[in-house]
Amino acid sequence: MSVLLTACGGGSSGDAGSTPAQGAQSSTSATSLVQSSTAAVPSAAPTESTASTVSTAPAASTDTSTANAASATPAAPAASTTQETQTTQPTQATAASAPAPTTTAAAAGNTTNTSAGTSQQLADAVVTGPDSPTGQNPDNFTLTFKDEFDTDLDSKRWRTDRTDTWSSIKNYAVENGTLKIWPQRGNDGAFFNRTIDTEGRFTQQYGYFEIEAKLPKGKGAWPAFWLFNQFGERRPEIDIMEAYPGGLEPWSRMGADGVPVATMYAPVAWTDSTSRAGYAKVETPDLSADFHRYGLKWEPNRQTFYFDGREVFTLDVSMSDPMYIILDLWFGSASGTPDDSTPTGPGNSYEIKYVKAWQFK
Repeated sequence: MSVLLTACGGGSSGDAGSTPAQGAQSSTSATSLVQSSTAAVPSAAPTESTASTVSTAPAASTDTSTANAASATPAAPAASTTQETQTTQPTQATAASAPAPTTTAAAAGNTTNTSAGTSQQLADAVVTGPDSPTGQNPDNFTLTFKDEFDTDLDSKRWRTDRTDTWSSIKNYAVENGTLKIWPQRGNDGAFFNRTIDTEGRFTQQYGYFEIEAKLPKGKGAWPAFWLFNQFGERRPEIDIMEAYPGGLEPWSRMGADGVPVATMYAPVAWTDSTSRAGYAKVETPDLSADFHRYGLKWEPNRQTFYFDGREVFTLDVSMSDPMYIILDLWFGSASGTPDDSTPTGPGNSYEIKYVKAWQFK
């Protein structure tokens, strides 16, 4: 999200530095297109591209089994011990039998459009065992952090008390095996931000990070799943998922009930607080209709982003600072300003089934 949490206020404001601008609407093409920019890396929001991919069919939800939660903080491995992982053989169909989504590794400052694939393609890509990264070879990873939210939110793992996102009104809960964070107005009538993170509880350098989540809808909503290190001078971050349900097309479309829903999200990487290494625009089905998996394989000189087990974006950037995990629901940015049309309450939640992290063996 490219926000320095200790310095940001609540309400509907947000830092536009990591956020695709609310520029001209993107037109839809009959074929998948990739738009790249080779300009110098800006600190402000990039200009929207007019290139877009065709819409994909709604994807089926992917289910996971529930197990007891456990977490640990691993020692940071040497770069030489990090290895490429291989996709294992699917049980019903080979991953090679389904065409991969269009994707392009972007150079510094570049923007990439990519399609996330059809529901059958996504299903073919999901290869999991117990506590295995989606679509990855489980033999290459060791589980280091897991919360499947089968108990109350564990204060030994999660912080909820950030002063810049705190409100006396509680807008999150663990219910029926999921963590829910929902849009809510504060005592002053304004929507307030909520951040839940592992700072001081869990950090990791390199590995694989994944959540399974269903996103909220409505103008102004800005859900995100990201990694951050706010200590030292660099303050790097990796935004695994940022979505803008209230943004201009193709970031969103109007739902049948007249409330906008997210149909695109952005993975982003920042090597420091002002230098964006690159970001992609991943076109998807309605992200509020079903649960989807958002993943990152972080290697010393490469970051590979996944949607439901499918690779959608890769950056070749050196990032070595250990980072902690952040789940948050803010308001503003490219999603616009929330208003009376924005649904509030638990029925419109950023709903997370699990958060997991693995280290390379």
